[in-house]
Order: sequence, then C-alpha cells, then structure tokens
Amino acid sequence: MRKTIRLTGRKQLPQSAFDFRFAEVKGRRVATLTVSDPAVTRSFPPHSEIKVKLNENKLVQVLDFGTVAKPAATADLGDAVFRAPSCQVRVVNRATNNDGMLLGSTRSWTLTSGGDPDSILLFQPAPIAPRLWKLDVRDGDEQPVLYIDENVPDARLWARTNPVFAACVLPAVISEIMFDILKLEEAPDGGWRSDWLGWVNILMPGTTPPFKEDADVKRKWISELIDAFAARHGLAASVISSLGSVEDRS
Repeated sequence: MRKTIRLTGRKQLPQSAFDFRFAEVKGRRVATLTVSDPAVTRSFPPHSEIKVKLNENKLVQVLDFGTVAKPAATADLGDAVFRAPSCQVRVVNRATNNDGMLLGSTRSWTLTSGGDPDSILLFQPAPIAPRLWKLDVRDGDEQPVLYIDENVPDARLWARTNPVFAACVLPAVISEIMFDILKLEEAPDGGWRSDWLGWVNILMPGTTPPFKEDADVKRKWISELIDAFAARHGLAASVISSLGSVEDRS
C-alpha cells in the first residue's frame, strides 16, 4: 500500500537542532543523525517517526532514523551515491494508518560530502563526463552546486584555483545564478540568494539589483557585475600570465 504524507499543521524546525552527516562504518556508507537539541522534538508524540529526505539529480531517498522516543543514530544509504544532496529533516506521525501527517520539518539545505558549506558556491567532484562542469541551481533554499568532473585530479581545488577555469567558466556560472535571483520580485530576506547579493554589494557597492526591470536591463546589470568580478580578480591578466609570453611560446 502506498504511503502518503499530509502537510497540514507543519511546524518549522531549526536546522541547527540536528547534526546530519555521511560516514563510513565497517566498510558501509551510512548517514548519521544526532538531535543536538532534544527540546525541539519533545513536543511531538513519542511514536512520531524521524526521517531525512535526500534529493539530488532526480535521485530521491528517504532515510528512517527511528522515532522521537527511540531515535536511531544511523541509516544505511545502500547503493545510492549522493555527493551534494538537498537534505530535509522531517517528523511524521503514522499513529492510525499508513497515511501520515508531517508534523514538523527543517528547511532544505545542501550537504557536501564533508557536511560543511563552502562559501557562497559549492564545488563538488561528480561523474559528469563528457562535460567538464555542470551548475545545479535548485528551486528551494539549498545552495547552488558547481559539479566538476571527478576525472580531474583534485577537482574541487583545481576549479577554485585554475585561472583559465575561473576566467572562462565562473562568469557563465555567475550569470546563470544572477538571472535566477533576478526572477524574484524583490530582494530576499535571507538564504543563499541574500548571501549572493551581499557578495554583489562588495563588488559593486551601492548597486541596486534590477528585480522589476526588463530582461535587457538585467543583462546589462549582470554584464557590469561580470566586469567588476573580472577586474577584482585580474582574470585576464592571470590567464595571460599562466600561458606565458609570445616569446616564451615561440
């Protein structure tokens, strides 16, 4: 019988109350969950189930971490390979039948293999060949992820430090992310989009993102942002320096 979850009456749970990670135990890939603030779940019925929903590149898995009264510390990931999944802790009540009610949940967040966010853009190795890179801008509050083909040695470090990659790829990445942000009607109150706008204000102090303007105005504004980014980091000069002078190449 198919199980369904009704969303009525959901309570917002703080992400900080849960410590969720990936680990390896006796050769098995597992997920671990610790309720660092038990008071957050204390108000729910003891038999309520604790779940973590993972979602990445159309791969979805829901992990079972026991109940509020008897929480489980680990859950087996099986053969699923997650690298930077969207994660959400959920508390579900199935007291009467197979149907359930979602009593509470955290906001979704992006988990890297190490469990920690990396500034405003996550760099993550992944099997994406024949592509070298792929940007994943998600619909919710999860941070954008820039996947780098895992065949590149030290893929994450290479993407962050290679001048050619920075000059040729990052402007395209910034453009796509900013177009996503400018789809909003106004500046967000928080979340990763707000963090990106804070970064924009460092590059172009006092700038006003054109949320309500037409596409041409938005393109012009993003182009100015890319110019500011390239100038701040000396992208063209770094690439030319790494390639050497004409005399060196002759």
